[in-house]
Amino acid sequence: MERESPSPKPWEASDEEAVELCREWMVYLGAVDTVVASGATRLLCDLYSSLYVAWVDNRQGNLDVDVVEKAASLASADGRRALIFVTGGVRPVAQDLADALGVALLRYGAHGGDLDGANTLGRQLHTLRLNSE
Repeated sequence: MERESPSPKPWEASDEEAVELCREWMVYLGAVDTVVASGATRLLCDLYSSLYVAWVDNRQGNLDVDVVEKAASLASADGRRALIFVTGGVRPVAQDLADALGVALLRYGAHGGDLDGANTLGRQLHTLRLNSE
């Protein structure tokens, strides 16, 4: 069943709107059981599904290694795959670390309604969809 991609927003997203938008992207990509984390779980991640755990970095700056390390560590302990959604850039060292640790980086634009991979694994998942592995 082909799903429609999330609609572009007429403005840039607040942090909560960004989390909901990225949930919609995960559903669009095939992780249809994705939910927004709440309560104590929200301290660990922003979104999760049966196969993925995800974080949303809605800052305009560049993603650095600390977020990648945290995501990889939690996903490894949990047994799910890690996704990080970013609006800004990604430092090359963070991109290399994400590739090495198996963390998919996905760049989204709320205003433009676009999504693309920000590292090798992110590009693969964007192309192949999340549940087609």
